[in-house]
Amino acid sequence: MGNRKFYLGVDGGGSKTTAVVFNEKGEFICKACGESINYYSVGTEKARKAMADIISSMPQKHFDCAVIGMSALNSRATAEETEKFCAGIIDSKKIIMDSDLFVALEAMDESGECAVVISGTGSMALHRNAEGEIRHAGGWGYILGDEGSGYSIGLSGIKAAIRSFEDCGEKSALIGECLDYFSTDNIYDLIDLYYDKTVSRKVTAAFAKNVISLAEKGDKAAENIVINEAKLLSETVSALLKNAKKNIPIGLWGGIFQHNKYYRDIFIGLLNKKHFIDVKLINFTPEVGAIFACFKEENVKVVDIVKENISNTYKS
Repeated sequence: MGNRKFYLGVDGGGSKTTAVVFNEKGEFICKACGESINYYSVGTEKARKAMADIISSMPQKHFDCAVIGMSALNSRATAEETEKFCAGIIDSKKIIMDSDLFVALEAMDESGECAVVISGTGSMALHRNAEGEIRHAGGWGYILGDEGSGYSIGLSGIKAAIRSFEDCGEKSALIGECLDYFSTDNIYDLIDLYYDKTVSRKVTAAFAKNVISLAEKGDKAAENIVINEAKLLSETVSALLKNAKKNIPIGLWGGIFQHNKYYRDIFIGLLNKKHFIDVKLINFTPEVGAIFACFKEENVKVVDIVKENISNTYKS
């Protein structure tokens, strides 16, 4: 027991954080979930508290290596940034912080050129070329970008509902969906909800599933939103991959891709038209990708038996 090593993998998305611990054999030890650790969205104090709450709920609290994927980042954090966030919270011999896309890329379990696209609360894409160089696109956040994300789809749906209500947009069932979602019979209540900042980005992003559901049922306004958002995100990815091989694997992750096949199929179809044909959900979850990154840092060989142990002992 004294020689066992423990590795912490964290996937910190825009809405929630998932942390897992495995040993060097790929055997699952424990898991904990909590609030977002994106310190640009929630602030450093709340993000650190969310991370501390997750660690305190775990029976294993000392690690040989920890890798944290975080939606606040688009590249490897500096030692100073890592220390500022993790000090007094994570007890590990080595700590690495990188983007949530980085751990999703590791979860693809690909050794060569590949790419990954996330559509959750926000959206972003990352490409690793044959030389191991990493480039990213998107990730500008809910104010400046995040096209094709839950937030962007949800907010577009709410705006379309308002335009439909005022007879200056296409007639849509989005009005009723919006009123039901916010538990009101007066659409003007949205003004107070949004401008008093009582509606979180997470709540707006969650409305995306209502928009996608209506689109799937044939609501034209909702359908236009979904197609346009998928198109915008596909254009971001296509631009990022303009010099990539057309047969590279492209992994998809995030709540919008995971839980909305209708949207996922539209997005995949758009990339297929650009001759990217190997597009699918990633092989492992991003928190497991963070564990793979730990193994690489510690020179632990991820042989088939390790992958089998991960698959057999961990159910996300």
